[in-house]
Amino acid sequence: MLEVVKGDITRFPAEAIVNAANRYLEHSGGVAYAIARAAAGDAREYIRISKEALREQLGKDSIEHGEVVVTPAMRLEQYRIRYVIHTVGPYCGGVWDGNKKEKLRKAILGALRKADELGVKSIAFPAISAGIYGCPLEEVVRTFKETVEEFLREARSVEKVYLVLYSEDAYRRAISTYNGQ
Repeated sequence: MLEVVKGDITRFPAEAIVNAANRYLEHSGGVAYAIARAAAGDAREYIRISKEALREQLGKDSIEHGEVVVTPAMRLEQYRIRYVIHTVGPYCGGVWDGNKKEKLRKAILGALRKADELGVKSIAFPAISAGIYGCPLEEVVRTFKETVEEFLREARSVEKVYLVLYSEDAYRRAISTYNGQ
């Protein structure tokens, strides 16, 4: 099941939430900063934890499109969130093309596959790359829908996938695009 919802991803009751991170897991703005601050109380502390996890899990200092890093939910556990899965989407700067779509698809699939590997039943995503990375929200929603629908046909544990939009405007635009209007 795939659903578009309005809400705050840092309080959304999915077993895993996805962080739209930069490749160095710096969490300096947008949804990444909000998640880091909500999880640890101090964004700098969550950056330290994320970078440590990056080195432990991938053995390097940055992630590429399709790679993911998992960190503990910490204070987010009060909302039944167990994991934060960090992925990096493309930078668009308002320009969309097939290359950016493929990078976004890889970012979404990487997070979905990791959630399946972790055995979670529900996962919530922000609109990866539609914020400060400047990708058109409508294209992000279309790519998200296509990728998730394809993934769910073969998923072992993931049953529910949510696209969580914070603002009313973004939510309305996402719903309209999702419904093909």
